[in-house]
Amino acid sequence: MAVGMLLAGEGVTEESYRQLTEEMFGSYPMREDQAPDGCLVHTAGQSDQGWYIYDIWESQEHFQRFVEGKLRPAMESTGATGGAEPPQPQFFPVATLVKGPSL
Repeated sequence: MAVGMLLAGEGVTEESYRQLTEEMFGSYPMREDQAPDGCLVHTAGQSDQGWYIYDIWESQEHFQRFVEGKLRPAMESTGATGGAEPPQPQFFPVATLVKGPSL
């Protein structure tokens, strides 16, 4: 079952997002052909509560493989967390996923 993943909080900023994206994919923003295995939808942007990242993944395990293989090494390489504990993602089961006609 697909899962939604929300990542937001004090350590999630536009600057850290841009820095990590460039480290992981060599460009900003990530191109569609660079999407990690199992990532169905990726979004990021500013909200009233701060910067957020909201994805839909084929499974939580796909997200964990991305964290271990790409995100954690990029965080260590760039020092993006500034020594603070990174925010923990929240996961939500996705019962229905419909793409609109413009996608």
